[in-house]
Amino acid sequence: MLREKFREFWRDTGAIGQERLDAVNGLANGLIAGGHPESATVAEWKDNLNEAWAELLELIDTRSQLLAASYELRRFQHDAKQTLAQVREKLQQVPEELGRDLATAETLQRLHSAQERDIQALSAQVRQVQEDASRLAKAYAGAKASELRQQEVAVAEAWAQLQGMAQSRRRLLQDTVETFRFLRAARDLLLWMDHIRLQIEGHERPR
Repeated sequence: MLREKFREFWRDTGAIGQERLDAVNGLANGLIAGGHPESATVAEWKDNLNEAWAELLELIDTRSQLLAASYELRRFQHDAKQTLAQVREKLQQVPEELGRDLATAETLQRLHSAQERDIQALSAQVRQVQEDASRLAKAYAGAKASELRQQEVAVAEAWAQLQGMAQSRRRLLQDTVETFRFLRAARDLLLWMDHIRLQIEGHERPR
């Protein structure tokens, strides 16, 4: 908000100031070119005015840079906090249930695949936080730099934990599904063998 107000202030003030300075410079140049008896004084005043205007422009530019840096820092802090909250929310949403039968396990596996795609959507935000932290760290030192680093590390650690948990659950679900498939195949094979055994035993034995 302050940054936008300053931009608006500078846009209006700068335009008006430059217009007035150009008008005064025009008058001064006319007096000097016309051989006015006070040309030396007019030229001195003109130089002083232009020098003062240049100093004012430099002051405004410095102020603008400070406001821009402050805005970037606050935006980073907001983005890092928001990203960390989203990653931690995803961590809470990763269930532990693996399913008690093949159908349930396969359903959970499909749901987890969708959840992993949802999780990966956060990767761009995490990467942006890391890039912003790296860029801003060059402009700050001491406590500010340490704070930037702490926020970046918090996001990176939570993101690594979320990815690790998602990968671990994917493997567990895959193992569970494969186990249930094996058990079903084994059960079907046993039933088939029992059926064959009954057929054999049901035939009349030779005399």
